[in-house]
Amino acid sequence: MDRLHFVTARTLLARPALLAFLALVTLTSACDDGAPAAPAPSRVVAVAAAPNAGPNIEDFCDASGTGTESVEMTFPELAGTAPATASGPRWVNVWATWCAPCVEEIPRLLDFRSRLAEEGTDVELVFLSADRDDEAVSTFREEHPSTPEGPRIADPEVLPAWATSIGLDEGATLPVHVFVDAGGRVQCARTGGVDDDDYDVIREIIGQ
Repeated sequence: MDRLHFVTARTLLARPALLAFLALVTLTSACDDGAPAAPAPSRVVAVAAAPNAGPNIEDFCDASGTGTESVEMTFPELAGTAPATASGPRWVNVWATWCAPCVEEIPRLLDFRSRLAEEGTDVELVFLSADRDDEAVSTFREEHPSTPEGPRIADPEVLPAWATSIGLDEGATLPVHVFVDAGGRVQCARTGGVDDDDYDVIREIIGQ
């Protein structure tokens, strides 16, 4: 299938879920019962891994680039200290405590990183939280001690704009995966989870 401005069929299929989510938020806000409406966890919704994601980089990545075609990866404003400049390849996983597919895949991502290291490929795996406050993340980590540490986006509302800056559609869904080369440029950006069968293509992307 041909790509058009980095928007794939999987992104388009996810768009109805996003629109439904935003409609629900709008309706909730319109119901004035005297109490302020609770803010939505994020403008970005969560989706599980694409069922047919194969070992092909073009199919796996929603946006990709090499050399002068790639864009520089910059973090959105963070709550706390930003990760130091990477000396090698970096894999950024944008997740949230309320995102079931994100939480489900965390052990898989850690296992992938360990397998890559055993094969001689070291990659820095950054878990970037899209939760609205530190308390939500801290509470989640208390309940799930194995959850890796990582920074948090200061304002999740910037996610759509940030997604477009790395080549994704503004309707990008969580989790988001961004693979960055040693020079700080985006090799591959993907919206949606990864599956066990995606290890080989991830190894290929990181090894480029």
